[in-house]
Amino acid sequence: MPGRRIQLLATVAATMIMGAALPAYAQTEYQKQFDGTEINILTPAMPQFAAILQFLPEFEETYGIKVNVDEVAFDQYRQRSLVEMQQGTGRYDVFAVDVMWLAEYAAAGFLDPLMQYVKNADLTPADYDIDDFLPRVISGTGVYNETLYTIPIGAGPVGTTFRTDVAEEAGVTIPKRFSPEFTTDYMMDMAKKVHNPEKGMIGFANMPGRWFWGVTYLPYLYAFQTPETKGNEYVGENWEITINNPHTIDSIDYFVSTRDFMPADSANWGIDEATQLYQSGGAFGLWNYQDFIFGFFEDGKNPGIQGKSAHVHTPAGPHGVIDPWFGAWSLGISADSANKEAVWTFIQWITSKAIQERATEFGAGPSRHSTYRSETLAKFQPWWIDVYDFMLKDTNPDERIRVPEWAEISDIMGEEGNRVWIGEIDSTTAAANMEERMTAVMRRGGYYIPGRDDLPPQHWRDLTYYDRLPSAWQ
Repeated sequence: MPGRRIQLLATVAATMIMGAALPAYAQTEYQKQFDGTEINILTPAMPQFAAILQFLPEFEETYGIKVNVDEVAFDQYRQRSLVEMQQGTGRYDVFAVDVMWLAEYAAAGFLDPLMQYVKNADLTPADYDIDDFLPRVISGTGVYNETLYTIPIGAGPVGTTFRTDVAEEAGVTIPKRFSPEFTTDYMMDMAKKVHNPEKGMIGFANMPGRWFWGVTYLPYLYAFQTPETKGNEYVGENWEITINNPHTIDSIDYFVSTRDFMPADSANWGIDEATQLYQSGGAFGLWNYQDFIFGFFEDGKNPGIQGKSAHVHTPAGPHGVIDPWFGAWSLGISADSANKEAVWTFIQWITSKAIQERATEFGAGPSRHSTYRSETLAKFQPWWIDVYDFMLKDTNPDERIRVPEWAEISDIMGEEGNRVWIGEIDSTTAAANMEERMTAVMRRGGYYIPGRDDLPPQHWRDLTYYDRLPSAWQ
């Protein structure tokens, strides 16, 4: 529930501490001055946060720093965090940051640059090893205007999850992850063959609620591009809006066609509704995010589906394009915090090699090379192993373009797309409306001022920007 204080001294956490290995590293002489400090964190209510935050009692015991956590429902988090940041009270010392909002937060000066703490030997032990983070994960998660603002707690692609037992019974073959034969047409054919609402099984549980189009629809916006149009999904090289095109229209039509599988009252469905239906055994497939797989499907709390799911990528579109999705949450220090060095002590500990690896047993995602290569990850979350190479070479940190206006762009897609879902307009009208409204947003942002020569670079056109060594950022 929004604002609920997490009770982290639960039995499970206490049990973990009693049987845990030694802390990642001991408190330094410099850090002893933080004994008795209290810091406050705001996070969304998500399984990957629960996986790492259960280690807090261990941190508090080691460092003498009390950590209070408030969690907020996912679809309310951006508004709540912005209100807290804009008020500038310093009530929260740490904010969880979704990659799609980093530009908005950093451009407004809400976050403190982190490299000053990373390179402070009194605060950050050498074995923290920031270069152990995957280059695109740390730069794609936390870098804005050459400056590092946040540290990732995990990052991964999106995909689709399907019931393997249901597929076998229907004579359907679920392709391997990243397989070229797994196309939008193939996925639709699978869903149609399995769809049997009279027996309590729908072919695909989609998430068409207005807020979710900027998340669950995007894999299809990208998949329906051609190799020649990749990079122009939203804007052209001069920042003109390019979303009104046949590829967008086709992607909207495809996304909305899954309505044929859905209940009549599904227009506002989001992640919770679709996931709950799948967990109860009522859906063959649905969208997933890599960091949700353990907590939603494989943590043993839903025995009816435990071990019965295939977790693959989103399908390739009609021209062979696969969505390069990059999703991540991270932790940043509030610019208004009065306890910044104590806060960094917490962030570097909770994202250290030792804690990240241990947390993968409970559903946290990897963001370090060492974690991807660990026996712990292979044992408890083997579905991560085959995305390692993708996260190194193929993922696009600018899949949701890194501009402060992204949230408005996303909202526009959701509002116009949802109108197609409910039959109020068609996809052609929706694409035209998106173009008109997004153009107005970019005009207000100053992108079309004649003679302006300081427009931001479009890094998605050359992703090697994100491949520099993590320690090289400012």
